[in-house]
Amino acid sequence: MKKNDYLYLDHAASTPMRDVAFEAYKQTESVAFANSAGGHELSRKAKNILEESRDRIANHFGAAPKEITFTSGGTEADNWIIKMPFINNQNKNAELVTSAIEHEAVLGSAEWVESLGYKVNFIGCDNFGVIKTEDVISNINSNTEIVSIMLANNETGVVQPVKEIAQSIKKLDYDLIFHSDVVQAVSTTKIDFHELGIQSAAISGHKIGGPKGIGIMFLSSEAKIPSFLHGGKQELERRAGTVNVSGVASLSAALDEQQKNMELQNNKILKERTEFEDILKNNLDVMIVGENISRLDHVSNIQFKGIHSETLMVALDLQGLGVSRGSACASGAQKPSHVLQAMKISDDLINSHLRFSFGWSTNSGDGVKAANIVLSSIQGMK
Repeated sequence: MKKNDYLYLDHAASTPMRDVAFEAYKQTESVAFANSAGGHELSRKAKNILEESRDRIANHFGAAPKEITFTSGGTEADNWIIKMPFINNQNKNAELVTSAIEHEAVLGSAEWVESLGYKVNFIGCDNFGVIKTEDVISNINSNTEIVSIMLANNETGVVQPVKEIAQSIKKLDYDLIFHSDVVQAVSTTKIDFHELGIQSAAISGHKIGGPKGIGIMFLSSEAKIPSFLHGGKQELERRAGTVNVSGVASLSAALDEQQKNMELQNNKILKERTEFEDILKNNLDVMIVGENISRLDHVSNIQFKGIHSETLMVALDLQGLGVSRGSACASGAQKPSHVLQAMKISDDLINSHLRFSFGWSTNSGDGVKAANIVLSSIQGMK
């Protein structure tokens, strides 16, 4: 098999860097490689690129530049927002509200908060994978510091009622921060943070065609969170450490292209996913998670009844199709998906699920090609 013949449908885990992102990275490294915190000409050049990129990125999300902090990725942003309010918190009754279907970065942070002795309220979802607004609201009280609900699930693509939750939280008039991990949603969704009603958010560059190792933490101007890393005064005195200016410039370039072409991109992705799912539904006994409710255009989580997902994934890989069993951040854990468990799917059926995810580099015909590889692989397993 030639390298270019391999069909990659794991864009929800990571998507290829866009050409414009590559060029922005190389250009910045060649002309503005200096430390942006320095006092000479090359440092000033790096600082200018950093702030110009911050301005453009903020504009895409309806935010002010001062509300954008660059991080190493979405995981750092999630950890920062969720953990810091509980360090040295004088209110020992402080609480965290989150859901049982969050990304591991949020769940791991929540478990850490719980280990300090604080109460964490984990909200379940319905059988479709949707979190109910009333369940979130009923768990909020005057001790709640953080509410963290993802905009869309990374394993299933199912969209959550974040805007509705935000509106309900606002009516409570409590002094808390509503955080949302939008890492997966940003791949195919235009997001205005303030219109959404959240006070903080996490984004990863490699989900939209930018480089790995760079991300964004949105923190609204009215919200206050202590610094996570200490040392220098970089990033508006929020995050110490030499700023990855080339990564920021690359992320900004990727985001510019993505936002400009999103409608065209999403139409292409949805067409390929629809053709892919239709072929499988017409030929196999499958169940598509979230098929009849709101979900991200690029994600297809499919249950293949009677077939173990690990066996099928290996067979697909050998046939030139790369997919995943779920979250790449938990793929080595060798345990059933916590998302599918929360949806009350039995363990034997959970182990028959695979996630197929399309992306900006998906080509016309990839959906049909992928479906035929699946059919051929299953036939070969009999």
